[in-house]
Amino acid sequence: MIQELLKPQDFMTSIENRIIELEKTLKVVRKNQGEVPPGHLRISQKKTHVEFYYITKTGSSLGKYISVKEKAFASQLAQKEYDRQIIDFVKKEINLLKNCLHQTENFSEIENYYRGLCLSRQQLITPVTFTDEQYREQWQKITWERKPIAEDAVKYFTANEECVRSKSEVIIADSLLRHGVPYRYEYPLKLKAGRGICDRSSELTFYPDFLCLNLRTRKEFIWEHFGMMDNEEYSSNAVGKLNLYSENGILPGRNLIITMEAQNEPLNTKAVDKLIKEFLL
Repeated sequence: MIQELLKPQDFMTSIENRIIELEKTLKVVRKNQGEVPPGHLRISQKKTHVEFYYITKTGSSLGKYISVKEKAFASQLAQKEYDRQIIDFVKKEINLLKNCLHQTENFSEIENYYRGLCLSRQQLITPVTFTDEQYREQWQKITWERKPIAEDAVKYFTANEECVRSKSEVIIADSLLRHGVPYRYEYPLKLKAGRGICDRSSELTFYPDFLCLNLRTRKEFIWEHFGMMDNEEYSSNAVGKLNLYSENGILPGRNLIITMEAQNEPLNTKAVDKLIKEFLL
């Protein structure tokens, strides 16, 4: 277990992404504003129905009645007024977030202070936050016993010279290596027994294909590749494993990555790269 008291701050990335989304939204909403005629909508609530009026004079409540057949026009006017407010809110939030980014530049002082120390002093200190390379080194130092491969089984080797069980596992391992993602092959995982086991307090040991580390967030993901999904028994076992994972809080998109293939649907290498970029970088 790696003892890092303080994870590297990552909220600035979230703020930057939010600003990008807000600026895109602002651009779209502003464009829509130009497609609606001037004036605004007045809504009059009667006892039995609602009436809509198109107001063009400033300060006046009198306007042209909008018939039921012209309800789409009333909707345009209502949307225009809504969008006008949204533009103000979005601009305000963008300014607040940009100011926040400017104010939080000092939050990197904790990491920068350690990096600024000479190597001899660094080696005498246990920092509250590790550098990415320190964390990688500590994470990869851990040793384990993987599931044995039968003597007569076909053996495949990764660029890291690891012996794996399939060509697809080679593809995944080499893709992780190419992207600089630390991983452990068949690192043992202990899970509580599922609903089909009488003794629910017992533990089962699994050997997931890969345990991967998102170095930026320090979050670990299990990566399971199911390579024979056109085989009925194999696919049934895969469903059972995923159900057990779910019972133990291991869920796709949260801490589990899944890839699959069948004889006529080989592993898509582009999909592998996309998953790595989405969850592990």
